[in-house]
Amino acid sequence: MAFSVISNFTFDPQLASEYASAAFVENLQLLDQALGVVKTLNAGDYASSLGGGGQFVDMPYFANIGSLISRRDLTSTSSPSDLDIVGAADKAVILRRKAGPVKFTEDLFVRGLRPETVEQEIGRQMGHMAAKEVRERLMQVAVTALNSLDTPAANAHIQDVYAASGTKAKLTLSSLYDTRMKLGDAYNRLTTVVCHSEAFSDLVTDTIGNYKIENVGGFTVVTGLPQAFGMRIVVVDDASLKEDPGGGDYTQYRTLLFGPGALGLIYHQRLRIEAERRLDFEAPYWRVLANFDFAPHLFGMKWTSASTNPDNAALGTAGNWDEAYNDHREVLCAELIHNASAA
Repeated sequence: MAFSVISNFTFDPQLASEYASAAFVENLQLLDQALGVVKTLNAGDYASSLGGGGQFVDMPYFANIGSLISRRDLTSTSSPSDLDIVGAADKAVILRRKAGPVKFTEDLFVRGLRPETVEQEIGRQMGHMAAKEVRERLMQVAVTALNSLDTPAANAHIQDVYAASGTKAKLTLSSLYDTRMKLGDAYNRLTTVVCHSEAFSDLVTDTIGNYKIENVGGFTVVTGLPQAFGMRIVVVDDASLKEDPGGGDYTQYRTLLFGPGALGLIYHQRLRIEAERRLDFEAPYWRVLANFDFAPHLFGMKWTSASTNPDNAALGTAGNWDEAYNDHREVLCAELIHNASAA
């Protein structure tokens, strides 16, 4: 239904959707502004079955031609061997997510609240939390995909200095530099550092210098730190950046280094809100539900599982990911696993 009038209270799901969309878009814009590494894409740009209810997004690319350059013989009269150019596919998986259903009775609003307050608050919370879910899945995909990157070698993009006990190996100038060099001569393509606040304090302590702090959409963006090699530092307490291994071991932290366009955010269905009035209970109530679909992605890595609409555990399983690149330096992400003073 579009809206219902009960007594002097009107709930309009369209108005709630507008508040939710505004909060969702604003938060995602701030996410992109803070990170500077997220490429937002339209699903229609790719030849996939998205529009018809597909579950994956295929992003084809050309594989390098093997032995393309070779010695040319000036005296041979034999025919040269033909070389083939072949294609390959990067693939993202679509996540189907919902907010709610949220239910409430009209009695909640008889204590002086303006009628439009409920649309505003429900819309704001749904939009904000949906954007937070997108950010968390982007970080999770980056960590998980790097765990599966094993060409040219296992952990090719991971610098692991973590100590389970004893002397802690913290986030320092030296460890950050070593992580950056995981990309070899493409190291300077890494422009953004994403770390936990408890790790950031160690980085500042390691080399105190002049720096500027700015709050952007729930992120703390830091520039001017000499130990960042000119890179932007984004501080966010994301669950993927801090893990308790158990058994009395120290808490494990992750710091991620990204380059421009390293992450992809592909949309299938934008956030939308629906509402219904339920009268088959002693206290009639409203039910409000929001649905949204998106595909978080780390370019250069692909989803290989046949599973559709994975839960967070499946999305975070390294065995569901594999390489989709000609050269590992095309994956503009590196990871440092370390300790922090705080835990």
